[in-house]
Amino acid sequence: MQKAPTESTDAKDTPLFEAVFQRISNSEDLSIPFSDYMREILYHEEGGYYSRLDENRIGREGDFYTSVTVGETFGFLLAQQIVTEWSARFDKPESFVIVEQGAHDGTLALDVVRGIQEISPELFDSFLYRIIEPRKKHREWLEKRLSTEAGAEKIQIVPDVAGAKAPEGIFLCNELLDAFPFDCFEMQKGEWREKRVAIDQDRFAWKVGEANSDFENFIKRWQSEYPEGYTTEFCTELEPWMDEISTLFQKGLWWIIDYGYEGGDYYAPSRTTGTMRCYRRHQATEDPFKSPGEIDITAHVDFTRLGEVAEEHSLSVETFTDQHHFLIEASKPWLLGLEGQAPDARAAKRLRQFQTLTHPSIMGQQFKVMVLSKGG
Repeated sequence: MQKAPTESTDAKDTPLFEAVFQRISNSEDLSIPFSDYMREILYHEEGGYYSRLDENRIGREGDFYTSVTVGETFGFLLAQQIVTEWSARFDKPESFVIVEQGAHDGTLALDVVRGIQEISPELFDSFLYRIIEPRKKHREWLEKRLSTEAGAEKIQIVPDVAGAKAPEGIFLCNELLDAFPFDCFEMQKGEWREKRVAIDQDRFAWKVGEANSDFENFIKRWQSEYPEGYTTEFCTELEPWMDEISTLFQKGLWWIIDYGYEGGDYYAPSRTTGTMRCYRRHQATEDPFKSPGEIDITAHVDFTRLGEVAEEHSLSVETFTDQHHFLIEASKPWLLGLEGQAPDARAAKRLRQFQTLTHPSIMGQQFKVMVLSKGG
């Protein structure tokens, strides 16, 4: 049995430290895949980064910004596009469901619901908004937080995909997939090696092991030769996630919004250090072992692979674009309604937020949107 890490480690005093240490100690080769480490650090019920409800992780006082924290305009524009699709594509069905996963504190849900109420009272009367939240404590916290908010009567919080299913609807997630656990790989002496997590001198550290054949076969499609020391990631969660999420609707749309690249860019030989990043208080670090449970760990999304996995699950890739073009298209009915008149204070505020969300050098090109469909 290895000696438990001492107080001198950078990871000291974090709730998950001993739990992860024990998992490594009990493993066959005293190491675990990085995806297992990441799953514990982010999602463990006691002390996982996304399981702690005592701190606001998003916004000015948190660890990172999102399109939602810019203001209510992001949700309003999604609502505008939902109304457009509900009318033109779905032909105004009597019942309609919006499903969100990765809802955090429910702000986007409220913004979308209130946007629909403003834009289309007809749709507002006939739709429901379901949030998938598997963690019981977080469901209870969300229910309490949303209970006094205007529009909360349209929101249901369910534990799984089965509880969110509907004949017709739209699924959306914003910055969900970048937090899916992934494994790490490095090119060493002409061979791919897996970077696993072990204990070295009382702290978490990398341990190199044999790469699995699935990754080796996958990456060959992009490039036959990579430079020494090249590192990258491979998400382990796409297939099981799509197994479930693709069954939500008989006829539907799936909007996946996140930062990422197409496969050729993701695995370009020039991207020598991969895309993994760690964040705390808006400060980036490349050390995923510092203060486990206190930092966010992310990687960009490989949208080429995402689209291929979706097609394997009988979904069609309709659109792959950036947030700039997606929101510009969604905003057309709203902007048309503003023509020929001076915007009031609320419209002026929305226009300022709209510029932030769509400007190519701010958020417009940073975030990508993949639209999947099923059922015509």
